[in-house]
Amino acid sequence: FPADHGLDLAEKDFTVNTVAGAMKSFFSELPDPLVPYNMQLELVEAHRLFAELATFPTFPTFPAFHVFHRVSRQQRVNLMTSENLSICFWPTLMRPDFSSMDALTAARSYQGIIDLLIQQCPFFF
Repeated sequence: FPADHGLDLAEKDFTVNTVAGAMKSFFSELPDPLVPYNMQLELVEAHRLFAELATFPTFPTFPAFHVFHRVSRQQRVNLMTSENLSICFWPTLMRPDFSSMDALTAARSYQGIIDLLIQQCPFFF
């Protein structure tokens, strides 16, 4: 995919699971998670306080979230809501250290953060 941005997946005989698996593999093989470790605790806190926040911190552009947002907008056809996408991808996008109890208890927040970033992609990015 990085070598050919014009690749038309509709022309190929790839299943949805194959494409999703390739994306998950790509994200899990990055040297650092797409959502950097140094932002994760702050995002968990922001998610907890989101209703009270007047503004949300500015983040660098993550082009993958634009793809997820576009996919979620076609949920009537592909059944992939932002929540479904976040459930599938949050572990590889954030890669928490599950050896700590804090990461285990924050898992739902991590998934909610990715869901929010997908839903509100045009706002954040």
